[in-house]
Formats: sequence, structure tokens, C-alpha cells
Amino acid sequence: MGAERNGVTPVIKIAICDDEERAVAWHEKIVKDCLQVCSIGFEIETYTQSRNLLYDIIDDGFFYDLILLDIEMPGISGMEIPQQIKEFLPNVKIIFVTSHTEYAIDAFELSIFRYVPKDNLEIKLAAAVTDAAKLIELEAGQEYTIQTANRMEKIPYKDIFYI
Repeated sequence: MGAERNGVTPVIKIAICDDEERAVAWHEKIVKDCLQVCSIGFEIETYTQSRNLLYDIIDDGFFYDLILLDIEMPGISGMEIPQQIKEFLPNVKIIFVTSHTEYAIDAFELSIFRYVPKDNLEIKLAAAVTDAAKLIELEAGQEYTIQTANRMEKIPYKDIFYI
């Protein structure tokens, strides 16, 4: 499954959050199907309340590589979540899955990985999840190792500005 590093297959951790249970189940099926086809390992947590997702990330320290979010949800909207979790998951990829295309411009300001309208969802969501998963796998384990006076230190390539 996917690229192996040190004999360990990486697993992509995914959260799906939508206030409609049927939507969550449908998104989960699409995600599972497309990642199994690509032989990418994954773990999925589902949420029907955005406050539970926030609580798990902020208070319980849950880690996710990828989050699929509905925008219009009661309580905390999908547009608010990226701002609130940024310090806890700075490299998380977020895909908005919504029927509200009027939020597309605002979504780009939040550095959202992809914006998927709910029409033609099966094809568009599968493509977005596959692209995100391949990027996450590509970024995994990419680091530069240096020897300091006292120890070896690993620095992710993406954090290096100049050598």
C-alpha cells in the first residue's frame, strides 16, 4: 500500500465533517473506494458536528493529514474551522465539499487544498482526495539530516529556505 519508508506503510489520517449523516457516509465511501484503488493506507474519523471535530483537534490533540468539510453547518461553520485549527495542524490539507459555490473565493483565502461542489461529487471528490493523498505521501519523510555539535537533527525540506 502506497510508498513504504523504513518498512512501514504510511497511513493518511482523514476526518470527514458534514452535518448530514447521509453525506458523511457517502463521502466516506468515495474516499475509501478511491484510496483503495490507489493502494494508499488510510484511517477515517467521521463527524456530524463541527464542534466535536474542533474539540478532538484542539483539546484532545487528534492529528489529521486531510479534512473534508461541509461549509454550512449549524454552530461552527466550515469556513471558521481552518482558522481555528491552523496552529494545531499547520500542514493539514482541507477539501471543502459543499453545494454553496458562493464561498469559493473566500475558501482560497484560507489556503484550502480543493473546493468540490456537491454536483458530480463522485468524480470530483475522488480526484481531489487522490491528489491530496498523493501529495501527503510525497511530503512524508522528506527531510534533510544535519549533524550539529551534540546530535543529529532532521529538518523537513519544506522548512528550509536557504542552505
